[in-house]
Amino acid sequence: MRHVQLYALVNRRQRRQAATARSLRRRLGRLAFGCAAFALLAVVAATLVVGAAYASLTTDLPSVQQIPGLLDPVNGPLLQPTRLYDRSGQVLLMSLENPGYQRRYLSIDPNQVDTISPEMLRVSIALLEPGFWQSPGFAWRSLLALEPLTVAERLALDLLLWQEPSDLRRAARMRLLAAQLVHTYGRAQVLEWYLNSAYFGHLAYGAESAARLYLGQPASRVNLAGAALLMAVHQAPALNPLDAPDAARERQAQALDQLLAGGLITAEEHQRARAEGLQFAPVTPESALPGEAFARLAIDQLAARFGRQRVERGGLRVITTLDYNLQLELTCLAQTQLRRLNSPSGSQADEAPRLPGGSPCQAARLLPSLSADQRLAAAADLAASAVILDPLSGEVLALLGDTTSVGEGPWLTARPPGSLLTPVAAVAAFARGFGPASLVWDIPASLPEALSAYQHPQDNYRGPLRLRQALANDTLTPIAQLLDQLGAQNVWRLSGALGLASLANQTSPALIYDQGQVSPLEIAQMYAIFANQGVRSGQRQSGEVKPALAIYVEDVISGEVLLDARQPESLVVLSAPLAYMIHHVLSDSIARRPSLGYPNLLEIGRPSAAKLGQVNPASDADAGSQVWAAGYTRQRVAVFWLGAAQAEHETLNPRAAAGMWHAAMQYMQRDLPVEDWPEPAGLTHLEVCDPSGQLPTSDCPNVVSELFLLGNEPTVPDSLYRAVQINRETGRLATVFTPPASIEEHTYLVAPPEARAWVLAAGLPVPPEEYDAIQPPVPSPNVNITNPGLYAYVRGVVALQGTAGGDGFGFYQLQAGQGLNPSDWLQAAPDGQKPVQAGLLGKWDTSGLDGLYAIRLMVVRQDQSVETSIVQVTVDNRAPLARLIYPVAGQSFDDASEQIITFRASISDTVGVARVVWLVDGRVVGENLQAPNAFTWAATRGEHSLQVKAFDLAGNEGLSETIPFFIP
Repeated sequence: MRHVQLYALVNRRQRRQAATARSLRRRLGRLAFGCAAFALLAVVAATLVVGAAYASLTTDLPSVQQIPGLLDPVNGPLLQPTRLYDRSGQVLLMSLENPGYQRRYLSIDPNQVDTISPEMLRVSIALLEPGFWQSPGFAWRSLLALEPLTVAERLALDLLLWQEPSDLRRAARMRLLAAQLVHTYGRAQVLEWYLNSAYFGHLAYGAESAARLYLGQPASRVNLAGAALLMAVHQAPALNPLDAPDAARERQAQALDQLLAGGLITAEEHQRARAEGLQFAPVTPESALPGEAFARLAIDQLAARFGRQRVERGGLRVITTLDYNLQLELTCLAQTQLRRLNSPSGSQADEAPRLPGGSPCQAARLLPSLSADQRLAAAADLAASAVILDPLSGEVLALLGDTTSVGEGPWLTARPPGSLLTPVAAVAAFARGFGPASLVWDIPASLPEALSAYQHPQDNYRGPLRLRQALANDTLTPIAQLLDQLGAQNVWRLSGALGLASLANQTSPALIYDQGQVSPLEIAQMYAIFANQGVRSGQRQSGEVKPALAIYVEDVISGEVLLDARQPESLVVLSAPLAYMIHHVLSDSIARRPSLGYPNLLEIGRPSAAKLGQVNPASDADAGSQVWAAGYTRQRVAVFWLGAAQAEHETLNPRAAAGMWHAAMQYMQRDLPVEDWPEPAGLTHLEVCDPSGQLPTSDCPNVVSELFLLGNEPTVPDSLYRAVQINRETGRLATVFTPPASIEEHTYLVAPPEARAWVLAAGLPVPPEEYDAIQPPVPSPNVNITNPGLYAYVRGVVALQGTAGGDGFGFYQLQAGQGLNPSDWLQAAPDGQKPVQAGLLGKWDTSGLDGLYAIRLMVVRQDQSVETSIVQVTVDNRAPLARLIYPVAGQSFDDASEQIITFRASISDTVGVARVVWLVDGRVVGENLQAPNAFTWAATRGEHSLQVKAFDLAGNEGLSETIPFFIP
């Protein structure tokens, strides 16, 4: 029995062990299957990832089969220089090559007739890729390097991937193409292609061009010393023998040292090459080309789009925007004017000016005669430059580089723009509530202290002006004041949108005098925006719309169109109403007559707008003299600069530049239809008092029609001119007690305190401040008015207090009459039937009344006798007008946490301002008791709000809008 039990126990144990083994085998099987499945999935995923990566790398990958065509020894496009033509496509402006050095393709096979010298091959390989003959075309150890490391990689990058950004994707594609090149064509062919397309500086592509340009010999004869020089130049093209001969020799010596250190040449070869005196080929002087400055700028524009080496490498046919005939006329016009300016008589040359082909120069014949003050004593450095632009397309039709009477220069130099920038300040002001009618002051006290060096003689200040007049006549002091009020940094930030990118980060108000550097092309784009009603037209480059110089580019062999920009792009940078307001001022020939007279050179007999500009007119003439003229019609914009570094103590007259502008516009417009600008919606015309820009009154001496943005029209009557009654015998303010026969009325210009000195210097009459010395009768103890007091300012409902009584009292009346000696008296309060002793007589409601009034208390006694008491008061029910000028709504102050901010406001009142209170975030932070209305506040970080509150002499309160601003 025990055996049976033992057997059963052993059997059960064996079965359990077998079951455990089977379970373990099943689990291990499942695990193995899972691992295998995971490994398979990983392999599939990796394959998919690699495949996707490879697909990404090869998407749009250029074919290496393009290179044989690009470098075909006979017709290869890269062996043909890039050529620039005028807008007709018929006149060649420039060929990007060194004149006299035609590009040629040479073999590296020594059995051929024209070959690259063995020394050139040896040095090239040694310096570029010592392991070239064993290389697969790419460097295994540097697969992630962004720059090429092998000859094949350089060739692939230069010819096939030049347009791609430098990143890891381009690096991988470059190495993939390099491997394909070596595999498909072999190392020898890759080296031959590379040496025939490599860049050696100064427009020299290929070893043959470089050898002839720098060494005056073919590449087949280049020895070790010459090869070391050429390859050193290839590695640093800017340091070539023509542009930097000493640096080129130094780098040649370094290359020879490198070859020796690497064991690639012997010590004897090194010594012989170092001792050889290289004779560089003589520099061939370049002949001046018409429109060369234009062509260089066009190349720069193309280089920004395609890369400079792609443009200079060749094979492109470029159609530019240049009107070649207009360019010739513009050059002739400028040179003729320069000769006339230096001529004692100011007359034309003995013979009529002619173009290069002998044809008459029509534009120069339109030059106005010069007056004596426009001519200079001999100024050898007198120069001019100019730009003609189509504002509708943004195309540059003609461009004159820095030109003398001898010839046109190849560069268009940036210059201080001076007062040509004043429209930018006007745009900023108009956008902040100002308008052409806004009152500005041309007085010394209004010029910011930082600009005190630009003060001009006291008798030259013009006092109160409309902003229109200041802008049209280059009256810079009020414009400088405006810049100070708005914040110069805010104004110049706007200039970037108007095409003056170089000024966008400027902060100085002195830019309108003599600071900053702006090219005539930038100025032309700014004025084109005004001509095109706020639209900036041209060609989009790097995200911006800029003037177009090249509009069509194609590959000369394949015919592939690389650029077709004949349809301009546009960007709205100013609202049409705002742009029209600026145009309205610049086209106002009447407004500029005080400075230019009538007729003047900015009038061309058709709708146009123009402005003259001066650079630092208050400076010493020994520092040089520069003037501008800029203007436009609907179809053309013309900008002229004229300057001399020294003009023998004479300064240029802006009319000399205006003469060129006038002649050019007359010439260009002769075949164009007459077009005017339509006035856009959002504007209104209103008659205002000149120069305050407020509503006319009977005292206003001159009423003009002005232009306003809807909602910005004036709402208060003129307060600059005021009629005042005086005692002609004493010259003091008349009172109700002055005998009527002695009263006269005079109208005065009522200037603010800061302008009082100018008023006196200008000899203008000043209104008296003291009242007539004639004393009022001694008040009766029974009939008198104690409140309001004599000459008080009152408003609203006025409590009339005093005494009305005495023996035989019947009743009393309170009357009010307008003026010093009212002819009509109106009842001011109900009659009083009971005597009053030092108490309330009645209440006078002055609603709707303003000005000088007399209050009369009449006590009528029982015997019908009358006793009176009179006081004179000024009624003022108009609240002051308070408007914040700085900061502007939503303004953010950079790095202002430890600075102070100067708030500025415009405050006006018909009678007078008593005080101005400043509130930040609803709390009072300070007050002013007199002009100027400004307050400095210690800046704190965060979002804030600003309001200004003004109180007049009668106690009326005016509150400005709330302006949010932010300090980060």
